[in-house]
Amino acid sequence: MFNDGRIKYYKHIPVSYPYTIVYEHETESSNTAFIPSWLPIGSSHKSIQQSTYSFTYPSTITIQKIEKNFKDYSITNNSSNSKLSYQINNVKAISYEESSPYFLNFVPYLKLASNKFHLAGVDGQATTWKEFGKWMYDNLIASRMELPEATKLKVKQLVKGVEDPIEKAKIIYDFVQKKTRYISVQVGIGGWMPMYASDVDKLSYGDCKALTNYTKTLLDAVGVESYYTAVYAGEEKRSMENNVVSVQGNHAFLYVPSKKKDYWLECTSQKVPFGYQGTFTDDRDVLVIKPTGGEIIHTGVHNDRDSFQKTKATYTINSDGSIEGKITILTAGIQYDDHFRLEKKPKREINKYYKDKYWSHINNLELLNYSFFNNKDSIIFKEKLSIKATDYASFSGNRMLFAINTFNRSSYVPKRYRNRKHPLEVSRGFLDTDEFEVILPDNYTIEAIPKDIFIENKFGCYQFSIKKLDTNKLLYKRVYFLKKGLHPKSEFKNYRSFLKKIAKHDNSKIVLLKK
Repeated sequence: MFNDGRIKYYKHIPVSYPYTIVYEHETESSNTAFIPSWLPIGSSHKSIQQSTYSFTYPSTITIQKIEKNFKDYSITNNSSNSKLSYQINNVKAISYEESSPYFLNFVPYLKLASNKFHLAGVDGQATTWKEFGKWMYDNLIASRMELPEATKLKVKQLVKGVEDPIEKAKIIYDFVQKKTRYISVQVGIGGWMPMYASDVDKLSYGDCKALTNYTKTLLDAVGVESYYTAVYAGEEKRSMENNVVSVQGNHAFLYVPSKKKDYWLECTSQKVPFGYQGTFTDDRDVLVIKPTGGEIIHTGVHNDRDSFQKTKATYTINSDGSIEGKITILTAGIQYDDHFRLEKKPKREINKYYKDKYWSHINNLELLNYSFFNNKDSIIFKEKLSIKATDYASFSGNRMLFAINTFNRSSYVPKRYRNRKHPLEVSRGFLDTDEFEVILPDNYTIEAIPKDIFIENKFGCYQFSIKKLDTNKLLYKRVYFLKKGLHPKSEFKNYRSFLKKIAKHDNSKIVLLKK
C-alpha cells in the first residue's frame, strides 16, 4: 500500500452499556467528481438516533440523484431549489440474517453526481456514461499508455506466427502474470489515474489501474482489442448505479471482446486463468471505457450447472473402524474458485485445509499423498488424493456404524428466524455429483442400509442411492443441485428445511453386523 492519507484511531474501553459516540469532522476539497453519498444505516446491529444530509449547489450545475429504498423508511425531505436536505430519526438496528440480499439493496441510500466536476486538477463535464467514459479516457488513461520500443518488439516476438487475437491475448496475459506484482497506489490523482505503462514495465509492479492499463497497452502493441474497465469488485454483486453518472467502482480490470464470447481479465493476479471470473467480478454492471466513450456492460454469469464439483472415490472400511481411500475431485465455475489456489499452497497448509476444513468430520485423518492438475484452458481443477483415518466408524456391541457419504458431506443449516425481515437470496448456484465405491470388511454383514432419497423443489434437487455390487461392496451415488434465485422471506423456512434434510441424509449411516 502506497498512501498519503492521514488516519486517526481512538480506542474506547466502555465501563457501561449502552454508550453513545458523538463525532464531527470537516473536510475541504476541490474534488467534486464524486459527491459523498448518504448511507444513514451503515451496517447491521447499529441503531440510528439521528442522521442528516444536506447538499447545497449553484444553479449553474445539474445534479443527478438516486434515492434507493427511501419508501421503506420515514425520511424527512426538506429539499428546495439548489439544496438537498434529508433527515432520518430513531431507526432500530437491523439484525443480520443469513442468505439476505446485498445490504445496499434494502437500506436507504442516496447517491449524487454533478454534470460539471473537478478531479485533482482536471475539470470535466458529462451527463451520460458515454461522455463520462470519454472524459476518463482522454484525461486519466490516454496519456499513460506509452511503452518502450524494446518492450513492443519483445511482445510482438512472443506472438509471432499467432493469428487468433484471443490466443495472442493469452500469451500477453501470461507474460504480465509472470512479470508483475500488485501494490496499491492511493496518492493524489493516483487513486484514479494509472501509473505510466512505461513505469510498470520498468518497475514490474502497480495497482489494479496500472496493471490493467499496462496489459491493455501490451495488447494494443500486438493488435488485440481491449478496454480498461471500472467495477465494484467483491464477493457481493454490486453494479454501477446506472442513473448517476460519476466516478464509481473500487477496482479496475480489462475487457477483451471477441466474436464468440467476452473475456474479463484480472490483471492483479499471478494465479487466475485467462478469462476466469470468480466471485470477485462476476454477474454485475461495469463501466467499459473506450476512446469513443463509456459503456455499461454486464460481466459474465456462471451457470448453476456449470459450477460443478465431481467427486469419485473408492474406500475401504476395515474391521477396526478405520478407512483407507483414494479420491478424485474435479471443480469448475464458481467451485473452481474454492479449490484452485491449493496448487500453490505449502504442504502444511494443504494438510490443514483437508484436516481442519474440507474433511473436518473425518477423525484422525492422514493425507498419504496428493497431486493437483490445474487445466487453465478448460478452467477445471483436479485433485487426486489418498487418505487413511482411524476411528471413522463407531461400534455398539457387535454392530459397526458409519456414514457412507465420506468425502462430500453438507452440514450447513442456516439459523432459524421466527420473524424474518429480509427476502431470501441464493446468489450463486452449483451442482455436486458424487460416486463412491465402498468396500466392507469380510467379517461383517449388512444389517441396515438407508433408503434411496429424491427431493426436488424450487431451490434445486437432492438425491442419493445405494446399490449393492457384491456381498462386501456398495456403490453410493449422490446429486446436490442448488439454484441461484431471489425468493420472498416467507420461503426461508422451506429453504432451511431443504438444507436441513440434506444435512440429515448426508449423515445417513450404514449398520453392519459382525458375523
